[in-house]
Amino acid sequence: MKHSIIVLAAIALACGLALPAAAQVSESNSADSPTGSRIKRAAPLAAESTPEATAAAAKDRVATLKRSGKVPDRATLETLLAAQVAMKDEAGMADTLEEIAADYNQPDDWTQIIDVSFATPGLRDQDAIWLGRLMFVVGAPVSPNDAGTVGAIASQLAFFGDAVNAKAHGGAVDPDPAPRADNDKKTIPQQIAGEQAGDGTYNAKLSEALYSYGMYPEAEAAARLAIQKGGNPDASEAPMVLGQALTGERKYDDAIAAFGQVSGGGPATARIARLWGDFAKIRKNGAK
Repeated sequence: MKHSIIVLAAIALACGLALPAAAQVSESNSADSPTGSRIKRAAPLAAESTPEATAAAAKDRVATLKRSGKVPDRATLETLLAAQVAMKDEAGMADTLEEIAADYNQPDDWTQIIDVSFATPGLRDQDAIWLGRLMFVVGAPVSPNDAGTVGAIASQLAFFGDAVNAKAHGGAVDPDPAPRADNDKKTIPQQIAGEQAGDGTYNAKLSEALYSYGMYPEAEAAARLAIQKGGNPDASEAPMVLGQALTGERKYDDAIAAFGQVSGGGPATARIARLWGDFAKIRKNGAK
């Protein structure tokens, strides 16, 4: 996946902003980040204002609008993003991109925040799978490179349904995951039959596989059993997959609650849970 400074540069260029010299990358490195954003250029910073002052004013306006129950206007969010890019505030920029995607549900906005999340230092393979699943359902453009990376990780983790889905989205996955997925699906009844005897880790991994094959009710049941049994070293896994399965079943209120229960994991896990929760809220409100 892309390094965070490359993503920062790509978003700044997409916004039409000049980057500080320390954040600039070479032309060859910039081309490695295919965000394809069409975010409109934010209003230019006032000549007498600093990026810090502009960011503070924009945050204050966003907070005021939220307190009054209104969606922050896009111009204010883009002004805040511009100031954060100028300050090289990558954490703040990611928060603003998340807010924009959640509020406006545009494919390019999802591409931006997913790219930034993929670039999180210390991103775990499991987190990459969960981001890939989100990338495949939100309607964002999917680059062959990202699809191929998700497919390769899914194959390594034996989530063959995810690997097949990644290949369907243009990823180069070698060897072809389809035969392994077909063989695995033949044993699914036996795997489900082992739920009660299996421990929390067994059921969490089973829920992942079931989700990857689009077996959402079965994935929900396995994830709930994993939570009940406990003992999984990755406490984030079962509630995360539970939320994903419930989203697939269109049980959006339950999904939002499940994502809110995700804890632990890696540096990107909390944001990924919020993004999935944002997506469930969007679906609940009728967007397709």
